[in-house]
Amino acid sequence: MWRAIFERMAASINNRSFVLHTCVSLLEAFYRNISGVYTTDFPDQPPLIFDYTNIKNSFDQNRLMTPKSTSLKRLRFNSTFQIVLHNTTLIGIENHPLHLHGFNFYVLAQGIGNYDAATTNSSFNLVNPQERNMLGVPVCEWDVIRFKANNPGKLILVII
Repeated sequence: MWRAIFERMAASINNRSFVLHTCVSLLEAFYRNISGVYTTDFPDQPPLIFDYTNIKNSFDQNRLMTPKSTSLKRLRFNSTFQIVLHNTTLIGIENHPLHLHGFNFYVLAQGIGNYDAATTNSSFNLVNPQERNMLGVPVCEWDVIRFKANNPGKLILVII
């Protein structure tokens, strides 16, 4: 029984977990118009909002089994895109590595607990933010990153 549970668990950021397809790459599926490899329904907001720092969430079976999918988001070329990443790990205690293929990004803010746009957006570092190509989002913490979508092709946000 425990083996079946652990096989269903996965790392998640914003309540989503990436599924890597081994039969065909995302770019190949896009250019050859192969369906079933990915969907374009990545949500603008996390599908489940909850108190990310509440330890009682670790006992809620509905929250432990993160939806696994390969969902993409289409971005307009040359647009500026901002993402709030919240480490929603409820059992494991480790950082989630994050990498944008073909892009560097700026880390505008980082914090512990639940992200609150009303109080945090005014404290963004817009003068000299860190420019990164890899980031670890610690447990119960959040990061706000921003990048310019100026690299043609499929953008893949990799959550390992």
